[in-house]
Amino acid sequence: MKKMILFIFALLACHAGYAQYFCTIEGAELHYVNYDEAGQSVSNETAVVGYVGRDGNNLSAAYVNKIVTNKLKGNTSYTRFDWNYDGNQTVCVEDLVFGPYIDSDSDPAKYNTAARAAMQEELKFKGDNSLILKRNAKAGESMPDRSYSLIVNMLKNEITLSGATYMGEERISTTAGKFDCIKISYLKRTKVLLKTTTHRINEWYAEGIGLVKSESFDMKGKPAGKTLLVKIVK
Repeated sequence: MKKMILFIFALLACHAGYAQYFCTIEGAELHYVNYDEAGQSVSNETAVVGYVGRDGNNLSAAYVNKIVTNKLKGNTSYTRFDWNYDGNQTVCVEDLVFGPYIDSDSDPAKYNTAARAAMQEELKFKGDNSLILKRNAKAGESMPDRSYSLIVNMLKNEITLSGATYMGEERISTTAGKFDCIKISYLKRTKVLLKTTTHRINEWYAEGIGLVKSESFDMKGKPAGKTLLVKIVK
């Protein structure tokens, strides 16, 4: 109980000093459940805050996410998210080459800038997949389009994120608690060979936490998947 009280106090301290949309408590775990279009659980995901740094007004953190897919042999995969806050906006970049690096049986302890650059070259990664969340953004305010490409399973994937807009603030309740979030919405278009798939993505982010909820829909408005934050532990 004492450890939990200290963790909650530290979590509140994150909000007091900074207005970043990510957690800065090293070792904290954010547990998510990913659902398919029918609302069935397909995987469990744990984001561990493995690094936190401060340099003047800049605050940074790295999440390493472990994804365990249900009913699948060799069902564990990894990704990484790098976060930065400069006092005005939060920038999140998913490191799309971290998972392939781990899958190649490379030593995670040796993953550095050089290793990342080498893997980006191998996967032909190009473009910008950053997400920028501004402080005090108003509902209806637009966000910049971005696009990127990389080789996945020997196939070139081209992804475009467009029409991103701040939708205002909303309180989201999950088994992890109640969170005051900003909501954003955008279109995600994925092209693989001659096939193009487009989804509407809605996401909710809370200060001091990060992603709380994500929903995707096809262009006819049918659900295509959902992610929920279900637990926070230290």
